[in-house]
Amino acid sequence: MSGVMVIAIEVLLPLLAGALFALSDEKVNTRLHFLCSSFVYGQIFIFAIFQPVFVFAILKGFTLTKAIKIFLPFCAAMVLLLVAIAFMKYRKRLAVILKSKCEKPDLFGVLGVIIFGIMIVMSFFVTYYDGDDAYYVAMASQSESSDAMYATEPYTGGLIRSPYRYLFAPFPIWIAFLSRITGARTVAVAHSYLPWFMIFLSFAVFYLCARAFFGDDKKKRGVFMFFASVLVLFGDYSIYTPENFLLARSRQGKAALASFVLPFLTYLLFELMKEFDDRKKVSPVKYLMIMLTGMAAALCSTMGGMVVCALTGAFALVMLVMYRKIKVPVIMLLSSAPCLVFIVLYLYMRRIVP
Repeated sequence: MSGVMVIAIEVLLPLLAGALFALSDEKVNTRLHFLCSSFVYGQIFIFAIFQPVFVFAILKGFTLTKAIKIFLPFCAAMVLLLVAIAFMKYRKRLAVILKSKCEKPDLFGVLGVIIFGIMIVMSFFVTYYDGDDAYYVAMASQSESSDAMYATEPYTGGLIRSPYRYLFAPFPIWIAFLSRITGARTVAVAHSYLPWFMIFLSFAVFYLCARAFFGDDKKKRGVFMFFASVLVLFGDYSIYTPENFLLARSRQGKAALASFVLPFLTYLLFELMKEFDDRKKVSPVKYLMIMLTGMAAALCSTMGGMVVCALTGAFALVMLVMYRKIKVPVIMLLSSAPCLVFIVLYLYMRRIVP
């Protein structure tokens, strides 16, 4: 039952939360495209609202239980609002998408799905230990069992004097949150449920990239997905590769940042540039998603927000050089800036607390 609840939260909740964002994209016209878009957009949204709520709760010294009591009603209200707006505004378009025929993959697409299935099965049944688990997984377990977030040092069990390097990126608390509300053991969530979830998210982003690069060319998309699967499966030649983080260290925030958040931001910025090139204007949803992606990156890593701003700045510079228009690049940079508040807080707290 705990496993079913974890799956419901990790799959159904993002699908509901992301439906509005997916339907606002005119290019989404098939069931698979809609499901992948909703899944990815929804998880970015959930990560983005989780980050400020729990950072605030940790700084105020709230228990995990109290933080969850604040977050759950807020999250539920936001998701219901998004679902209501999507239904009222896009119900006819949604009906057309859901009635569309399923895409039949070609040979390369089938091979890619087989490799993807192997990774999903192995990620669930094979447990891989990494040295960083001694901090991140232990912190999640301590937070869930003691009901106190970032109160004790996982390595020694003593009080943490200066936890600010970690608490502004509380990804372990996400694991503790999932464990608490589902009843699944923290270690099971970290080692058995999160890996396949992160693989699903990452490959959903790969599919979105394939749609962005090759449009309706099914054959090219299949080749892209096949080689993406091969690169991930055989990319574990070092503990520092993104493939290693995805397959062997997926319970760590750095893995979510490298395998899911940054690839999605790259896709989002690429689509933004294409939209501006075609229409000479950009949908406000794109700017909103840049901001939400920055917040999601901040949840994954303390420096995640800085990386998001740097990547967005690089794309903004390219747009400035290509189109000689300053408005869109400036709005892009402003959209990515809110996540920097966590870095500013980190530097401030580190200065006043040695």
